Amino acid sequence: MSARCPVGEAPFRARRAEPWLGTLVDITASSISREALDEGLRAAFAAVARIHRAMSGHDSASELTRINRDAATAKQSISTDLRAVLTCALELAARSQSVFDPTVGAELAALGFLPPHTARERGATWRDVVLDDDGVLFRRPLALDFDGIAKGYAVDCAIAALRDAGATQAIVNAGGDLRVHGPAVETVQLRTGGAQSAMLPLVTIGDGAVATSAYGSLRRRLRGRFLTPLVDPRSRLPSMSTRTVSVVAPTCIVADALTKVVALDGARAARVLASYRASATIVSPMRGRWRCTRLPR
Repeated sequence: MSARCPVGEAPFRARRAEPWLGTLVDITASSISREALDEGLRAAFAAVARIHRAMSGHDSASELTRINRDAATAKQSISTDLRAVLTCALELAARSQSVFDPTVGAELAALGFLPPHTARERGATWRDVVLDDDGVLFRRPLALDFDGIAKGYAVDCAIAALRDAGATQAIVNAGGDLRVHGPAVETVQLRTGGAQSAMLPLVTIGDGAVATSAYGSLRRRLRGRFLTPLVDPRSRLPSMSTRTVSVVAPTCIVADALTKVVALDGARAARVLASYRASATIVSPMRGRWRCTRLPR
């Protein structure tokens, strides 16, 4: 996914990229002050780095790993960042009637998409997570997986840092999770991938977010079968969806989470999209061509 970035009216503009969250985080920003622009970029990348360290399921020393390891035996205190992501995840699980569920980490570990330290009792659901003002407690051993929505949340936090530093226009793109701040409208294009790769104009957005997930391109071979990291919480089995799903929403954390709901439920996800003021585009390979289905707000 890419965006064409017009030069804003502000006299200072910069583009920088750093590797975080398992991808390349690309930030373009404009400001009326060089010092403010540099400070905003530093703060944005610092926010992304903070969230990467706290919520990586691959890091045995992360806050998320501690929660997954200990919350079934005693209530765990959590950071403001982790609380924000978990609150959003539990709300979306309820609204989607369990089509989205952040407790599929054990299944992903069993499939080889998460490291062995993530292995826990399989079959737990979001209803086994108790979140209150004092922290989080699990009713049974389970593993939260935040890889996708933590990336969306990091993009939102980077935009907030740039806005607070006075950026007049900004784009943050983290491997398919993209958010725009400012008055200018950005054109987002989707690369379909595969043997017949093409660039499709997806959407124009201003002060909003779009997340794209191509689950078929993430599949891996396990015991003679090709599997994707998209686990259906209702069956606890990996989906073999070849859909590429893009969701436009007010925030990137919501857009990223909703790509899973749309990938698993298709047109039936329209009700959930509407509750978040979001819309979706589904691109599917059909006999050598690409079929595009739009789910409006």
